[in-house]
Amino acid sequence: MPQSTLLKIARTITFTLLVVLAPCALTAQSQPTPTSGAQGNGSARIKWGGKPKISRYRLQVARDEQFSDIIFDKLVQGYEHNVTDIAPGRYYWRVAPAAGETGAYSKPLPVTFSLKGESVSAPDVQQPKFLMPPNDVGWRTATGLVAQPVTAKLRAGSNLDLLGVNAYGMVYAINGENGVSLWSARFRPDAKKGEPVNSDGTQPFTPLLIDAKGDTTQVLVAFDSGVRLLDGGSGREVWRAALGGDATNGLVLKGEGGASSLVVFDSSRTLSFIKSDTGKVAAQIKLDGYLVGQPVAFKLNNESGVLLALNNGTLDVRNLAGESLDSIRLDAAITTAPLLMRGASGQLVMLGTESGLVALNAADLNPLWRVATESDAPHGSLGAADLDKDGADEVVFITRRGRTVAVNAATGKIKWFAEGATDAAQAAFADVNGDGAMDVLVAGGSAFALGYSGRDGTLIWKAEEAAARGEKTEGALTRSLVAAAVGKNSPPLLVGTDSGRTGLRAVGLPAGSLK
Repeated sequence: MPQSTLLKIARTITFTLLVVLAPCALTAQSQPTPTSGAQGNGSARIKWGGKPKISRYRLQVARDEQFSDIIFDKLVQGYEHNVTDIAPGRYYWRVAPAAGETGAYSKPLPVTFSLKGESVSAPDVQQPKFLMPPNDVGWRTATGLVAQPVTAKLRAGSNLDLLGVNAYGMVYAINGENGVSLWSARFRPDAKKGEPVNSDGTQPFTPLLIDAKGDTTQVLVAFDSGVRLLDGGSGREVWRAALGGDATNGLVLKGEGGASSLVVFDSSRTLSFIKSDTGKVAAQIKLDGYLVGQPVAFKLNNESGVLLALNNGTLDVRNLAGESLDSIRLDAAITTAPLLMRGASGQLVMLGTESGLVALNAADLNPLWRVATESDAPHGSLGAADLDKDGADEVVFITRRGRTVAVNAATGKIKWFAEGATDAAQAAFADVNGDGAMDVLVAGGSAFALGYSGRDGTLIWKAEEAAARGEKTEGALTRSLVAAAVGKNSPPLLVGTDSGRTGLRAVGLPAGSLK
C-alpha cells in the first residue's frame, strides 16, 4: 500500500478517536471538574424572584465572583432550581431572564453546597436593561434580503461603501454613509419578479474585491453561467468569463508583484483559476464534491494554493494549477468553510462539522481538539477576534439552533455561549459598552441585532425593529452583519439586512468601538 494512503488512513483514525473522547455536549465541555479530591455530591436549592410573563431563566454557578470559572450553566423553568453533583464548598450564583435571548444577569451572590443541601434566595430579578444604538444615526434601503454585505472602497477617497447581492441576483453598490444607491447590476437580465437565483436555497455568489489601478476597486460578480468584472465606481463591465455552471463561491489570491488570480467554483463542481486582468481561465479542475463556504488562501510547504472544504467530508489543498497537495477525510460532514487563525505555536485551521467545531494544525492538517455540539452544529461562517484583549484570539461561531459560542482557540475550552441568534450566519465585533473588550454582534430573530459581552456572553446591547416588517424573521434565510468605519467624519456603523428582509439597514456604533 502506498505510504501516502497509509498516512491518510492513520490521520482518519486519529480524528475518529478524538471524536470518541470528546465531551458529548456543548454545555458539558464548559463545566470544569470539581476540586481535586472532592466528591461532586453536594447540592443547593437556589430561589429567586421572577417577573410576570417570564418563566424561563438561565442559572449559572461559578467558583469565583467574576464568573471566569463557571461550573454550572443551564436554562431552567420557574423561579427555583435544585443544583446537584457539585463538590461541597462555597461558590457564587447568578440568574438572568431567558425569554428568547439571555438578558442581564443578577448580582453574583454566594451559595454553599453541602452534603445535606442548602437553600438560598435573592430579590426579584430585574428586567434586562440594554444599551441601544442612537435613533438619529443610520439608514435603510429597499434592497431585499442581502445575506452577506461586503464593505469596499469603491470610489477614490477614504470612505467605505457597501456591496450586496439579494436573493434575486441583483447586485447593489451603496454609499456607506447614507445608504444611497451608487449603481446596480442584474445577475440574470431576464429573471422574473419573485424568482430566486438559486432554487435549491443556496446563497448567491458573494462579490469579490480586486485592487485596481489608482485608488479604486473592481468587483467580481456572478452572471448566468459565468462571472463578470465590474468597475467599482460605476458598475461598468470590464470583462466576463463563461463557466460550466453558475458561480457559487470564490476567492481572490494576491500573487507576486501585486497581480491577482481569481478562484471560482461553480455548480458543475469545477474549480476555475482566472486571471484578474483579462478574465482568461488559466486552469480548471473537477472536484469530487461541492464546496462548503468560501475557499481559503493557504500555503503548504511554502507552496501557495487554496484550502477547500467539500460536502463529502474532505479537506483538500490545491496549488494554483489545481493540483492536489494534500487532503484529509473527516468522519463527520463539514458545515462551514475553513477559518485560518493564529495559535500559540502556529496557524490553526478551524472547521465546523456536524459533530462540532474542530481545530487542525495548519502545518499537517492533523486534528488538535473538538468542541462537541450535541444535536446541533456550527453553520454560516466562523469568526475570530481577541475578545478580552489578552493577546489570544477566540473563535466565535453560530449554531443552527441559534447559539453564539466563543471558544479559546488554543485550548478548545468554551469561554461562553448565549442563546438568541436564531437567524444569524456570522458574527461582527465591536466594543459597544466601552469596557475594552470586543463584544459579539449577531442577527437576532425579530430584533435587528443583539450584542453579547465579549467577556462573558451577557446580553448588553440590542437594536430593535420599530415595527414588524416583511414576512420572514427566522429560519433558513440567515443574515450576516458587518461593522465598519465608513468615513472619517461619520460614526462607525453596523450594517445588515433588517429582520423583515426588506433591505439593508445601518445603525450607529459608539465612536472608537472598532479599535
